[in-house]
Amino acid sequence: WKFNSNWDKPTPESLFEYYESIYDKFNVCGLLNNVKHDERNAIDIPVFPSSIDVEAFDLKNNTYSFRSRYVYEYSYMISETEEWGYKRIVSPYSDVASIGKGAGGQIPSSLEAPKNLAGELKKYENGQPYFHFTCKIPESVEAANKQTCVWNILDWKIGNGSWASESGELLIEAGHQMLVDDIDVDPIDKGGWAEINIEKNTYYFRMLFQFQKPDGSIVKSPFSNVVEMGTPAFYTAASSWAKQELNKAAECGLIPDILKGADMTKPITREEFAELAVLLYEKTTKKAAVPASPNPFTDTTNKQILKAYEIGITKGTSKTTFSPKVLINREECATMLFRAIKAINPDGDYSIDGVKDFPDQKHISSWAVEGTKYMAKVGIIKGDSAGNFMPKATTTAQEATGYGMATREAAILMTVRTYDTMDDVSGKGQVSDTKDSDSTALPEGYPSNLIPIYKDGKIVSVKRKTFDTGNEGYEITIDYKGEKTSIVNGHYASLMLDAENFDGEVGIKSHYYGNKGGYRVEIDFVQHFPDQYSCTVTIAYYKTNN
Repeated sequence: WKFNSNWDKPTPESLFEYYESIYDKFNVCGLLNNVKHDERNAIDIPVFPSSIDVEAFDLKNNTYSFRSRYVYEYSYMISETEEWGYKRIVSPYSDVASIGKGAGGQIPSSLEAPKNLAGELKKYENGQPYFHFTCKIPESVEAANKQTCVWNILDWKIGNGSWASESGELLIEAGHQMLVDDIDVDPIDKGGWAEINIEKNTYYFRMLFQFQKPDGSIVKSPFSNVVEMGTPAFYTAASSWAKQELNKAAECGLIPDILKGADMTKPITREEFAELAVLLYEKTTKKAAVPASPNPFTDTTNKQILKAYEIGITKGTSKTTFSPKVLINREECATMLFRAIKAINPDGDYSIDGVKDFPDQKHISSWAVEGTKYMAKVGIIKGDSAGNFMPKATTTAQEATGYGMATREAAILMTVRTYDTMDDVSGKGQVSDTKDSDSTALPEGYPSNLIPIYKDGKIVSVKRKTFDTGNEGYEITIDYKGEKTSIVNGHYASLMLDAENFDGEVGIKSHYYGNKGGYRVEIDFVQHFPDQYSCTVTIAYYKTNN
């Protein structure tokens, strides 16, 4: 439509009324009652064939050109009639955008990933924390946004959890289909994080761009780099390959005070490793170790070392010395961890029959043979690609490079793997022969009378869980395929309706929490939407003192 000279003066009718009185229909392709463009100055106006009086679009043989402008219309008192009317201000037309035959701009078939994603933890004036992200938008994405509506998606996960995009959690957008180069994320508003102190967890974020094609399909870019934020303060430095298991160790309470705030890439001392092994013992057995008395050592009064001596984890470097500041090598690590496992479960099977010698077996001390072979057998401590155990440095050159020495992060990883493989699930207290084995047997003493598993569910994992209250319990994950999800959900909901302190929510994602029969029970249900015959149920519980 063209500018009408009548618009220079006030009119009693609005723009809508004017066009309705002049034409059979409002002969523009589309309009927005408010300016709704994103930060890249892109506006999304759907144009249908009927908008331009055609039966269908023919992009192969025709070229369709469009232009737009702004109209600001406001109420105005018409002095001649002393009645209210309208005046308006009209902008010049935009550049012409074309699509179809011979048009330069085409809807792309792919998108580049966001570049240089960066994040920062900030706080509002009231002290509430939030995340601020920035990214660089590639020129090709800017160009695509001029042809179709492109927007950002921010994916996230907490600690060792799954990415939101993989678990069906809510993904984060800056606004309704907006392309932006900065996003503020309020964890409280996004749901599920309100009860979490975000400064004491590790959060991971990654971003992608996406747009919807005319046929309804979605085109997504690859993910950006991953941003890690809120890294726990239990270390000042750590290798990237170790961070995930270090975070897990912190979550399980396996980081002793002596190592909190330390540089995890540095070698570990005998004192530090003794504290690590004692903490493993106490966490696994749920019993407090007792320090040896009288103190047999003249070079330390550390109670954790005396506990390690009392339960047989260490024997000292002599009858009267422990040498707390001496660095520990791999064969010493293996032996002390082996002794810790035997202290946890004295009746276990620790046979090393059939375990072959290492290529560097001759360098392993006689007192360390049993421990090194057993720890290698169960996959807790591994050697190099050639199979060498690397027990200790045997040459000056090896000593200079730190050969055979254990770093703090490596020692903690050994402890985490030991903790994970202690077979509490079967009640036998033995170490599994497979490092990452994930038992699918219900824990001994599982309250089946209170929380019966619904039929045909496949138990995919049984893990120990430390609750926010500090209580130790279990978490059981069950997958259902072929069962109507509403029936599965109803089964678990009905189990918890009579629970004390009941807290529940029903939906595609449901939860039923409460105290029942001397147990704290937390059941989470997730339907694999839109599939009505696929879902996952997680049952977490621990025995209360009631």
